[in-house]
Amino acid sequence: MPDAHAAAHGNVAAHRNIVYATAERFGPPVRVTSERVVASAVQCPQVPGLLEQAMGTGSVTMNEDCLTLNVFAPMSAASNAPTALPVLVWIHGGAFTNGTANASWYDGSNLAARGCVVVTINYRLGAFGFTGADDVGLLDQLAALQWVRDNAARFGGDADNVTIFGESAGGCSVLALMAAPAAEQLFHRAWAMSPSIGQLRTTERAAQSQQLLLKELQVTSLHEAKKSSVDDVLAAQGRLLRDPKDIVTMFSPTIGGAVLPADAHARIHRDQRPLVIGTLRDESRLWVALNPAAANFTEADARVHYDQRFGADAERAWKAYSELRPGSTPAQMLAALQSDESFRAPAWRVIDGRDAAGTPTWSYFFTWPTPVFGGVLGACHGLDIPFVFDNIAVPGVEMFIGDSRAHRPIADALAGALVQFAHSGAAPWHHTDGKRTTMQIDERSEVLVDPERSLYDVWNR
Repeated sequence: MPDAHAAAHGNVAAHRNIVYATAERFGPPVRVTSERVVASAVQCPQVPGLLEQAMGTGSVTMNEDCLTLNVFAPMSAASNAPTALPVLVWIHGGAFTNGTANASWYDGSNLAARGCVVVTINYRLGAFGFTGADDVGLLDQLAALQWVRDNAARFGGDADNVTIFGESAGGCSVLALMAAPAAEQLFHRAWAMSPSIGQLRTTERAAQSQQLLLKELQVTSLHEAKKSSVDDVLAAQGRLLRDPKDIVTMFSPTIGGAVLPADAHARIHRDQRPLVIGTLRDESRLWVALNPAAANFTEADARVHYDQRFGADAERAWKAYSELRPGSTPAQMLAALQSDESFRAPAWRVIDGRDAAGTPTWSYFFTWPTPVFGGVLGACHGLDIPFVFDNIAVPGVEMFIGDSRAHRPIADALAGALVQFAHSGAAPWHHTDGKRTTMQIDERSEVLVDPERSLYDVWNR
């Protein structure tokens, strides 16, 4: 074990800033042949998003040479230990355009202390990682998993028991890797948190986004674009992401591209590796609460969106949401629709597809509302991250989760379930079983069968 680069955190050693690959701009990653550690944390070029700003990663140096990872392992674990520990590999979120493995919220020490080895990885983002259909950002993730396969034993980890987990774009990455033929032997279980499945794009969209980027850079080829400065690429990327309708698939993985086959969704459904998929009740409230225009949003404004989305079923949908989200403002009623459109309904389709295929699947539904800002965020996007890492006491996290007696039981429920899943391949509650059986995560967690059926029905009419 490379103890010279390790820092102790209780009974866990943190091995940070390990280089797993290098790459030329827009090119595939090349695995390193000898161990190299950079002196300080780096993050891939980006414009940090809301969560990244909350995590305080603004001071982390940006560099295109950013393919690094961190390993957190119990100090009792060693390459000669009689029993190797399961390995958890974290893929961060950030809409495929921002984020870093080096956020304090993603410190794997507390999770590793529960009896596993935790690896957090960087991968190229935005235009640098997802220009065109080559999806080199996904290739980076594959290279990191290859590194884990080849090096896990050095840290006391079991290369034959690897669980990948991620949130938002990281959750989408988890599902994408389930569909990727090149990843078939690189991991054994998967845990997807709020996966942004709608970010999986077509080859036509990939080609269009590449041409738009070249146009913004005033070049005619990727070869010419390699000569543009990092700042110019980020500025061009930022201009392309100004239109909200274009944000989701401007830079994201491509079905039918170099990594994901055309039948990616079907492959996710029939993949025999165990999967846990989780969503939050109020995913989109995070963005509504930060939108100044939301204060003037009326019921008539919200109903326009319901009409556009549900057509003749708009009144039925409005009634169902009104009953299940009592006291919601018009802006929150829109957030409820958008939460399910972007996260819960796509997750239901994955669950239904896997249940039909008979593949092992578990679900959780996070409903605990954070008390900060007067409770307007509800159980919003990203709120489960500090709990799944058991990082409820990390500085800065309290600004998001507040102060509540619910923190410890929720962290024990989520972090405990993840570690048990990594060890056994089964979550500590009943699988979905064709009934959408799910664990509701709250101050008091409980198993629900077919929860919020009226909402499921309006999305699956």
